[in-house]
Amino acid sequence: MNYTVYQKRLKFLGVNPRTLQRWDKAGKIEVVRTPTDRRRFPESEIKRLLGEEIKSLNILGRHLVIYARVSSHEQKKKGDLDRKIEAIKQKLDLRIYDNIEIISDVGSGLNDKRKGLSTIMEKAKNKTITDVAIRYKDRLTCFGFHYLKTFFESHGVKLMIVDDKSKESSIQEELVEDLLSVVTSFSGRLYGTKSGKNKVLQEKVKGALDDVANLSDEVKGPAAH
Repeated sequence: MNYTVYQKRLKFLGVNPRTLQRWDKAGKIEVVRTPTDRRRFPESEIKRLLGEEIKSLNILGRHLVIYARVSSHEQKKKGDLDRKIEAIKQKLDLRIYDNIEIISDVGSGLNDKRKGLSTIMEKAKNKTITDVAIRYKDRLTCFGFHYLKTFFESHGVKLMIVDDKSKESSIQEELVEDLLSVVTSFSGRLYGTKSGKNKVLQEKVKGALDDVANLSDEVKGPAAH
């Protein structure tokens, strides 16, 4: 019997270590400990249990995750996050889903370590969701969207974008915040987070980004009338 070392080949098999821990605690899987106290699991058993979870999911039906993100806690306090979630719901026929879960993040779309995004990716790997709905591409990530789309599709998860781009007036504002967060990170490393030079650089960059956003609005203005 082929045994899989704990953590080894798990990524290849699409299994999260927490899933193995859950199976171990429930007594669902055989565990062999080496003299160095490392755990080994039968690869055939891992595949069998994964198959059972997939069958269970198919019996339960479609499991939808609605994902929304805002860039700052101030936006969340103003109710922007709740409005984004409701906007997604209004675009979907929720009756066709057997399970609906809301997952959200507060943070930059440039941050690839967001808790909510990581949770969705784990669920996709563990075959516990079937669909993910977002409002715009940049709500999931500012860059590398197609990599994430390919990742979800490779795990049998359908990724849905429910709205057309840039119908929302706050998108430019959020893009400015995302770009400013990049400058803040790099200038903090260069000058130190409490340095006066760091603060001056941030203010100048924010002013320049605001000028670009205002110019964009002026250019769009005449065309709209």
